[in-house]
Amino acid sequence: MMLSTTEMGRLCFGHRSRRAARAVTRAFNLRLRPLNLQITQFILLGAIARGQDQSIAAMADYVDVEASALLRNLRLLEQRGLIESEGGRGRKGRRFSITQSGLDLITAGVPLWVDAQADLARALHGSAAQTHAALADLEQAAQAMAKLER
Repeated sequence: MMLSTTEMGRLCFGHRSRRAARAVTRAFNLRLRPLNLQITQFILLGAIARGQDQSIAAMADYVDVEASALLRNLRLLEQRGLIESEGGRGRKGRRFSITQSGLDLITAGVPLWVDAQADLARALHGSAAQTHAALADLEQAAQAMAKLER
């Protein structure tokens, strides 16, 4: 069966999921703009605040960004005084902790995040739970497919 490029773009899981992810990211970034934060940075601050002693690679995997992008975000957060780092190269590597300013920013950001979540759920017209489930299924299926390709 031959599909047109228009049909392929409309039906392609890769294309549609990337467009959806970018749209969701933009929506959350707009909501967090008063705090001069992006959603990736907000998630990263939360991970650091939980005290998870993670390597750079583990944090990059958690927030789903390349290590170089993660390092840029960590540097920005550190320059703003929201996190601190200690250590360096080697087996333990650099470790990050949140500052009081970082905790205050997370506290200020939670209501903005909650409102964004609620507005997005409302815009899904009652299908938020199904959307969460479908996204989890899509992620698992793609991971399984990637494992087969290795």
